[in-house]
Amino acid sequence: MNLIPRPSKVEFLPGVFTLTREAVFVVPFGMSGFHTSVEFLAVKLRAATGFPWPVREGSTGPIVITEDGPTDLGQEGYLLEVTPAQIKIRTRGTRGAFYGLQTLRQLLPAAIEGGEKAPAGAWTVPCVRIEDRPRFAWRGFMLDCARHYQPLDLVKRTIEAMAALKLNRFHWHLTEDQGWRLEIKRWPKLTSVGSWRTPAGGARYGGFYTHADVKEIVAFAAARSIEVVPEIELPGHCVAALAAYPELSCTGGPFQVQTEWGIHKDVYCAGNDKVVEFLEGVLSEVVELFPSAYIHLGADEVPKDRWKACPKCQARIKSEKLKDEHELQSWFVHRMIRFLTGKSRRAICWDEILEGGPPQSVIVQAWRANEKAVSKAAAAGRDVIHSPYSHVYLNEPPTWMDLKHVHSWEPTEEGEHTALTPAVLPDPARLLGGEACLWTEGCPPERVALQAFPRLLAVADNLWSPAAGKDFAEFQARTVSYRDRLARMGITAGPDRIEEPPKRGATA
Repeated sequence: MNLIPRPSKVEFLPGVFTLTREAVFVVPFGMSGFHTSVEFLAVKLRAATGFPWPVREGSTGPIVITEDGPTDLGQEGYLLEVTPAQIKIRTRGTRGAFYGLQTLRQLLPAAIEGGEKAPAGAWTVPCVRIEDRPRFAWRGFMLDCARHYQPLDLVKRTIEAMAALKLNRFHWHLTEDQGWRLEIKRWPKLTSVGSWRTPAGGARYGGFYTHADVKEIVAFAAARSIEVVPEIELPGHCVAALAAYPELSCTGGPFQVQTEWGIHKDVYCAGNDKVVEFLEGVLSEVVELFPSAYIHLGADEVPKDRWKACPKCQARIKSEKLKDEHELQSWFVHRMIRFLTGKSRRAICWDEILEGGPPQSVIVQAWRANEKAVSKAAAAGRDVIHSPYSHVYLNEPPTWMDLKHVHSWEPTEEGEHTALTPAVLPDPARLLGGEACLWTEGCPPERVALQAFPRLLAVADNLWSPAAGKDFAEFQARTVSYRDRLARMGITAGPDRIEEPPKRGATA
């Protein structure tokens, strides 16, 4: 079966279940979450089949979802049984029900994805017994909407595709040197100034997400069992904010929203109490907008040049009895983490947070594959999200990070396939899972799908499916028909691989 991700166990049975006009979904009494999960699929079926597809409460019927699944399935596992007479999905909760329905969705004709009417008699489901559960709890995708503003419909299409792949965290990168994309009512110039840039000889370029936009995306994702995790970069990658409020810098500016990529020397002034007040105001509004239990604070790639020359920063180092600017960064980020903790939120930071000794509560997102960041975080007793740039930075071209390379990623290894043994990772639960990242320096909206797909399919397979039985040829065969589904979702996938062009003078 061309299911992505690959289920834990599949048993093929004789026959098919045929969908008819009389078909109805049956969910447990009083379980509104089950209604939401079922309605997501019912909407697609109504458009594609023309059948009414009502959803009612009860315990018997042609397509039944129950909450009496085996306890070892966990909250996200499911047992899907298809016979000629009935489809039954047994789970322990609403997330398991949603994922069971996503598998059922993939067992249906691809026409369901675009609401297209299939030929008469095509609406059948093969009889199977599928027992399935995720390998990792954190199965994420990060989309950088700061370097390039990505339209709402693109964000929604991305989330829709994630849901079908059983990915459950949408990491929304919203602030950068090249643009501030989130409306903050306390600080209106962040968007009136900070969300727009004007390249030399070019037109004004940018955009931002209003409070209404954010609420729409959060609700859209929640209906698909996806948690939206916002990222607000600090204390670096913030020139767009400094262009709006130059008094938050060490030098006073003036600044322009950056039109060039790379790491920029101007960062928030760590010695200025007004910066702390500003960021606490921003984060207070972020917490109000995003119900996520997690807020990402970045904390990566912070040059220390301005701090070394800044009297306020040097005074802060002295008053707080810090050794140097590296400890100043640690002090600054820790203060923001404590603020979030007071708001009952948990902070995530890139693995540079390890350099100053991270607070116990922080989650480390390990991206520097050759720095052994997962091992270091584990040794410090911190939870980890694995995002090695060597395998899951999907902004890299398929010339060297092709589909096979991404699929070769094993989340329980780091660096050059070094296993995270019990000696390195004594508590396997500390490895929450993994996340692919798509940074958009060279990736405007029209290129996002080409960069993300089909490689995100491999990430989903690696994070959900059992390690045993992993085989690239088998996986690649499953992706062939899945491309049709993506196309019907409005997603044009890129190639599996692009060969390097021949060098000048070389024979082809």
